[in-house]
Amino acid sequence: MKILKLLEKKKIQHAAELLLNSKEAIALTGAGVSTESGIPDFRSEGGIWEKYKPEIYGNIEAFLKNPAKFWEMAQKIAPNLFKAKPNPGHYALAELEKMDLIKAVITQNIDELHQKAGSVIVYEVHGNINRFSCLGCKASYTKEQIIRKMKREKKHGPSCEYCASPLKPSVVLFGEGLPRFEKYQSQALAQKADVMLIAGSSLSVAPVCDLPLYTLREKGDLIIVNDQPTDLDEKATVVIRHKTGTILPLIVEEIKRLQEE
Repeated sequence: MKILKLLEKKKIQHAAELLLNSKEAIALTGAGVSTESGIPDFRSEGGIWEKYKPEIYGNIEAFLKNPAKFWEMAQKIAPNLFKAKPNPGHYALAELEKMDLIKAVITQNIDELHQKAGSVIVYEVHGNINRFSCLGCKASYTKEQIIRKMKREKKHGPSCEYCASPLKPSVVLFGEGLPRFEKYQSQALAQKADVMLIAGSSLSVAPVCDLPLYTLREKGDLIIVNDQPTDLDEKATVVIRHKTGTILPLIVEEIKRLQEE
């Protein structure tokens, strides 16, 4: 156990040094950052897609045919998403941005917890659960409006007050492409990055899993903090298999210690 702790300490120090000496570091975050805030993972064993089959509840074609199915699932999972608060991992990333050590956060998460923790430059490649729009006239709706509508329109799911088309959260469903601006901006940032800090992502969901390859192609370093192995562990400079809420604050602490020296 002592050897393991010593090894982790050395890895944390190495990660801190890489970030401290970087010029264009960015962070890429996945579900593992938010599970520590009580938000269930969608794709892992026992996750949401195991209970609610994505071809029925999370596919854009299924949504267009029967929006009520999606909203049936949404009513069950939304309370956890809406009440979740940032954890130490979110705050650590926000602090790294304030220290000008990471230029942006690219996230697969839809919960807006990075922004709530204080991160400013956040690219949400899978969308955001707190924004809603009409599939017909593109009118926008707030979370509070949707909650009120859900109470009145349970049978078919909420519809637009102007054109009666279905309302949909601004999240990417199966069968949809990523939002264009976020997609290309993330690719550009990954290509420019000299260090990519990957936190809580299994790197198994395309096309986001390809972003670290842009960094590697340009001879950048990968730091992977995840409690499970990833396909890119062998290509990473530092791999720490642990909870992000534990490790990311320790990396920030180590950076501060190095700065004082």
